[in-house]
Amino acid sequence: MRKKKRVSIRGNFIIGLLLICVTLIFIGVLKNRLTSQAIETNRLVSHTYKVITETNAMKRTFQNIRINERGYLLTGDRSYMESIGVSTYSFDQRLMKLRILLKENEEQKRRLDLLKITFDTLIDESVQPLLQYRKPILEDSTFLTEQEEILELFEHSEAISKTLEQILDDIEAEEYTLLEMRQSAVERWSAIDQKVTFLGPVLVVIIAFLSGIGAINRLEVYQRQQEKDQRELREARDRFASIIKGSNLGSWEWNLIDNTIKINDMWAEMLGYTKEELEPTTFDTFTRFVHPKDLDRAMKLLEDHKLGKSEFYSCDLRMQHKDGHWIWVFDRGQVISRDENGKALLMSGTHADITERVLQAEALEQSEEESRRLFEAMNQGFAYCQILLDEEGNPNDFLILRVNKNFETQTGLIPEFSVGKRITELLPHVEPYWFTHNGEVALTGKSKTFEAFNSDLNRLFRISSFSPSYGYFAMIIDDITGQKQMEKQLYYEKTLFETTLLSVGDGVISTDAEGNVQFMNKVAEKLTGWQADEAKGRPFEEVFKILCGSDRHPCPNPVKQVLETKRQVELDEDTILIARDGDERFINDSTAPILSANQNVTGVVLVFRDSTNQRVKQDEIRMLSVTDPLTTLPNRRYYEQAKEELNEEPYYPLTLVLADVNGLKLTNDAFGHKTGDELLRKVSEIMRKTCRDDDIVSRVGGDEFVLLLPQTDALHAQAIVNRINKALEKEKIRGIQLSVSFGYAVKEKDEESYEDTFKVAEDSMYRNKLKQSMTFKKQVIDTLLSKLFEQEEGAEEHSNLVASLASAFAEVLGYRKEEVKNLRLAGLYHDLGKIAITPSILSKPKEELTRTQVMELQRHTEIGYNILRSVGEYAPFAEAVLHHHEKWDGSGYPQGLKQEEIPESAQILAIANTYADHLPSLGLEKTIAFMQERSNTYFNPALLETFITKVVKAQS
Repeated sequence: MRKKKRVSIRGNFIIGLLLICVTLIFIGVLKNRLTSQAIETNRLVSHTYKVITETNAMKRTFQNIRINERGYLLTGDRSYMESIGVSTYSFDQRLMKLRILLKENEEQKRRLDLLKITFDTLIDESVQPLLQYRKPILEDSTFLTEQEEILELFEHSEAISKTLEQILDDIEAEEYTLLEMRQSAVERWSAIDQKVTFLGPVLVVIIAFLSGIGAINRLEVYQRQQEKDQRELREARDRFASIIKGSNLGSWEWNLIDNTIKINDMWAEMLGYTKEELEPTTFDTFTRFVHPKDLDRAMKLLEDHKLGKSEFYSCDLRMQHKDGHWIWVFDRGQVISRDENGKALLMSGTHADITERVLQAEALEQSEEESRRLFEAMNQGFAYCQILLDEEGNPNDFLILRVNKNFETQTGLIPEFSVGKRITELLPHVEPYWFTHNGEVALTGKSKTFEAFNSDLNRLFRISSFSPSYGYFAMIIDDITGQKQMEKQLYYEKTLFETTLLSVGDGVISTDAEGNVQFMNKVAEKLTGWQADEAKGRPFEEVFKILCGSDRHPCPNPVKQVLETKRQVELDEDTILIARDGDERFINDSTAPILSANQNVTGVVLVFRDSTNQRVKQDEIRMLSVTDPLTTLPNRRYYEQAKEELNEEPYYPLTLVLADVNGLKLTNDAFGHKTGDELLRKVSEIMRKTCRDDDIVSRVGGDEFVLLLPQTDALHAQAIVNRINKALEKEKIRGIQLSVSFGYAVKEKDEESYEDTFKVAEDSMYRNKLKQSMTFKKQVIDTLLSKLFEQEEGAEEHSNLVASLASAFAEVLGYRKEEVKNLRLAGLYHDLGKIAITPSILSKPKEELTRTQVMELQRHTEIGYNILRSVGEYAPFAEAVLHHHEKWDGSGYPQGLKQEEIPESAQILAIANTYADHLPSLGLEKTIAFMQERSNTYFNPALLETFITKVVKAQS
């Protein structure tokens, strides 16, 4: 029994030892696998970091090439060319590093091959062609913006650059994907390690307890190894976290049990927040920032992944930044823990800011659409073709795959019948060089431009052929049949131009590269005073002597300037040419370089003309633009310029005087606009003579003048105004005293507003005008009436009689005292308008007047009305003066009013005037009879009866 027990114990011990050994072996293999996995993960993380670093550096290389390309075009600095070469070398070096790093990934190797081809395309088809335009741009600064070829190359360069960036983005994206897979692997192995760490020791302890103390030493070795493995795993996870941080990725971990989310700092920074500002972070925090239009889609994708319908959750969505704008985020994650029923418990993932990529994609899409429109709208024909080879590999045909709208215009071939067919199916005879040249392009990838004729189409074409991919080529087709004919015509015209150059109307001088005269035409001989044979070989500056500016300083030598700059030069407008005999004349000049085929300056040509007469006319026009044509004073335009010049410190105190001519309208009404113009000229002449030489007198309106008196204080300004007034008092126009209302103000310093000073002067002028205007107008009217009485015999007695009769008639009719007074004045002034009528008309009997003279005479009522209504207190009876020649039957003037349409005051005045007109010649009885005969035709019957019975007979 004991023996059996000993055997059993020994067997159990051996079995225990075997179990311990098996367990230790299993754990050892597992730990060795964990160690290898940690080392491999560390290597792969480092590998990913290197790839991302190289791709970012290559993006900067593309940007440097485009910047240097444009820098060279704009400045011509050779350092930009060197920078392009350095960037190209840098690209090759980094591409070599990427090939080494990605040599085990066939997909990435394919992308690198595509990257190399696309980069070579950028250099060959965009950068190098653009750099060739530097010399044309140097000659003509507008060449850069006006040439469609350059704009097309810029757009092509931009499109290729975006393609390169997209390839690099794809490389990065795949590396990020691999990085996430490696993260999952690390986390999976970490979970296994945790379980082994927990179960392994327990199992070993149990087996050791059953099998003996012999396993303790192995356990200690295992524990030490375990600590080492844990340390290496922690280092790998830390390194992975550094990669995540260095890649600007936001990370999140969503606990679906309590709905909380753990985020890193970058997750919050993408949205403009700090991590602390968003804490505590829940799933609601995420949904609050997601754009409403993206939220449903994101929730659907999340739900599908939680249910196990997808391996990964990934979604492009918009999230709102703290400052209000929206950013694009690539949200990617995976469930990392589920319960026994498969329900998701824990999910983690990353956020990548892809705003720039989305915007670039949108821009690329827009660019592609613009390219498509450009493709359809381009004037040239376009055909995308596949080269076809014979059995020996020689090009013998090509298949048309795509054409644009203008393909038919350029070739005459209908696109609908051409696409999908071989060229030999469309044209019976195709010249061999069509296949040779295009085959070379399609098979070598080298672009080529050539001219090709087709006998079937009877057209000559310029073909620009390039290959987007092996075996294919694209042709830009220009029908140059007409162009070639035009070139022949241009050659003929060029010859004709050279023949007629000697007879051109402008002076022409050409020099060699040293600036010595080589050619002069007849006009140049005349303007310079040099004969062509005398001038030939002499330095240009000896033959062509010029001065510039009002100070007549020597001008720079235009030929020397052109030789130094290789650019066209024009002389200033005020350039004066000194002829050999000393004669001077203004000239216009244009000087341009003569360039050889390799753009070297071989000489200079100068074209010039005599602009003396033109300059004189320009000066006259300039003077007219700032001069008032009536008074020859400076006008408002000149005044606006002058006030800007004088409104500065050296001219203070600056006095501003506003002047308004009194009675201009009254003068125009009384004597006509010619007299009014004479009045303005007289006032202008007095102010111009009275003011100082430095003072500026401007007419700025109809009767308004402005005087600018620099360095003049108020005391001296008042003295100048007084001097003007005294001069005005000595002058009269048609017997009327000249009168002007003045107002002035002084600007003492720069801080004061010119507008405020003008307002003060204006207010002062209006106050003075209010004081002077009415008194002046009444004086003018009295003067006009006195003058009328002087020039027309009996006019004064007649007017006084009409005034007496009208006032008496008004009293009989019961008019108020003020109305009676107005009718008396109306009677006194009723013929005032005759002052503006030609005296010879007034002296003629009415029956001898012509129709024109009658019409002029009849104007006196309107003239009198306009004169009287300009004075406020005369305005009430001005209407009676206007209508006192109207008749009861409507046959009067000036408006042909009849019956009650005629104001009663005008009827009274008409009856009194007619009675006064005929009384001296007819006597009392005949005058009454004359007027009664015209009752109900000329006069209101009732008023006439009242006048005869209660005014005339009562006075008799």
